[in-house]
Amino acid sequence: MRYFETHAHYNDEVYNEDLDEVLNKCREKGVDKFINVGYNKESSIKSIELSDKYSDFYAAIGVHPHDVENNTAQDIFDIYDEKDKKKIVAIGEIGFDYAFVKDNKDKQKKLFLEQIELANTLKLPILIHSRDASLDTYNTLKEKRAEYGTLFHCFQPSDDLVKLVLENGYFVAFGGNITFKRNATFKKYIDMIPLNQIVIETDSPYLCPEPYRGKRNDSSKLPLVCRKLAEYKDIEENEITKIVYENAFNFFKITP
Repeated sequence: MRYFETHAHYNDEVYNEDLDEVLNKCREKGVDKFINVGYNKESSIKSIELSDKYSDFYAAIGVHPHDVENNTAQDIFDIYDEKDKKKIVAIGEIGFDYAFVKDNKDKQKKLFLEQIELANTLKLPILIHSRDASLDTYNTLKEKRAEYGTLFHCFQPSDDLVKLVLENGYFVAFGGNITFKRNATFKKYIDMIPLNQIVIETDSPYLCPEPYRGKRNDSSKLPLVCRKLAEYKDIEENEITKIVYENAFNFFKITP
């Protein structure tokens, strides 16, 4: 089987010593496409550099809400304007995160809106990070539509967000968190979302799936995500794997 990694951070320093070894292991497991995702100016530049180095890598560039005080949408536009654009396929990850900081909500929203506008200008889809902020995410996307595609990274379903996904045909990415016992309630929402709107990811080096939870993650764990997704959907694993692989090409507008 073949797998498309839609969200990983191989620009993270934890891979500095053994990145090629890790990637070769992933390729041996059937992973043949990777979207490497930026979260600030520096990591976005590194994401593009990885896409230049590896033929099976593509880059997403953006400013995560944690970096709202340090980077701007203009920084991301400047990166895009200075680089070879062929392998930059999305603006992300962008959005809201209220898990640790809640006193800068207005700044987070302003940055999110500016990056949606940037994506529309560049004719690129967006990759959304939404943590403990489902209502604000819902309202912001109602206010400003991403015209070239929306993908919820590490999708944490809520009634509001699932409604938004179903109304607008947005894509969602499921990762290792769907294997965690505390997330068994995901089944209700996974059943509601059509298969043609689902892709898979690892968010490496984070969110390693069971039974490896707590360890450094990598894209070789994608089969475990597919297996759990197939269990929730009550569909053969091979069929799920084939569908989500094709969905990723469709969303990112990459030719297989």
